[in-house]
Amino acid sequence: MEKLLEGMTVVEVAYYYPGPYCCKVLSELGARVIKIEPPSGEPMRYREDIYLGMNAGKDIITLDLKRDGDRERLYRIVENADVFVEGFRPGVAEKLGMDYRTLKEINDGLIYCSITGFGQKSEMKRPVHDINILSLSGICEISGLSGSMPSDPNVQLSDFASAITAAVAILSAYLRKMRTGKGAYIDVSMYNSALFAIPLHFLNAINKNDPLPEFYSNPGYRIYRAKDCYVSFGILDEPKFWKVLCERLGLDEYRDISFGERIERSEEIEKRISEKLSELGRGDLERIFMEDIPYGFVNDLSSVSSQSSMAREKVFMDKVVKTISFPATFHLG
Repeated sequence: MEKLLEGMTVVEVAYYYPGPYCCKVLSELGARVIKIEPPSGEPMRYREDIYLGMNAGKDIITLDLKRDGDRERLYRIVENADVFVEGFRPGVAEKLGMDYRTLKEINDGLIYCSITGFGQKSEMKRPVHDINILSLSGICEISGLSGSMPSDPNVQLSDFASAITAAVAILSAYLRKMRTGKGAYIDVSMYNSALFAIPLHFLNAINKNDPLPEFYSNPGYRIYRAKDCYVSFGILDEPKFWKVLCERLGLDEYRDISFGERIERSEEIEKRISEKLSELGRGDLERIFMEDIPYGFVNDLSSVSSQSSMAREKVFMDKVVKTISFPATFHLG
């Protein structure tokens, strides 16, 4: 992959997911990332596979930032850096002598990014992980609306969203720095990033404040149990796809009904679709639907990962590490 960010130096003082993944994105795009770890090591080392994959390609330096000598070493590294990423609770960086005001005195053009649960100005300063943010933001509630209680989130959406938000913000500030030579302070909230990651639901909530029927009461947007597999359909207010679904399942009585009627009669229609699918296996469904409607089988992640072009190997810390490549392909002119 082309090193588009070659020449950018990033200092990372962050643990677990958001900060390290933000810096992994920058590293994948060609930046040099210097990861500062405490003497005890990054806490994510307890999961070696994830730690190695998240940090492969970074330069690892161990510093005890509570000691004056090690803090001075950090300052010397920051002198020649473009970006500094930290993930401490508000006030901690200042206590350690590496807040924006302090580091700006060392490097006036520094882009400094803080990733916290709720942002620097929030009254909420508590430590949080993804499940807490998804609970407080309402995402657990909406993801569990089809059941009797909110769902336990297994996908760390706010961690990912804040990492990507930080990466986009850093790249925007870096473009400005290229024009003006000026640095910036970036304040990223996991909470706000999580809301930004669900625009359909959030926009609907602030304008209507009711659940989206397209997802909660739509028999065309469901995962069903077939004879030997689970299959998802992704049909919104799209009559051409709905007609194909009904015709090929032999449900002609529903073929021409409106989207509104589908919503109103969802329980009845879901039952009839389930009855038809119970007689059909994966091979049958592939033959019936071909490439004509939006559908997909529920695969297990282990088999998907073993076949994915996203996985690649790097040598890191004297080990061959499997990691994730950046998903975009660049064709440069």
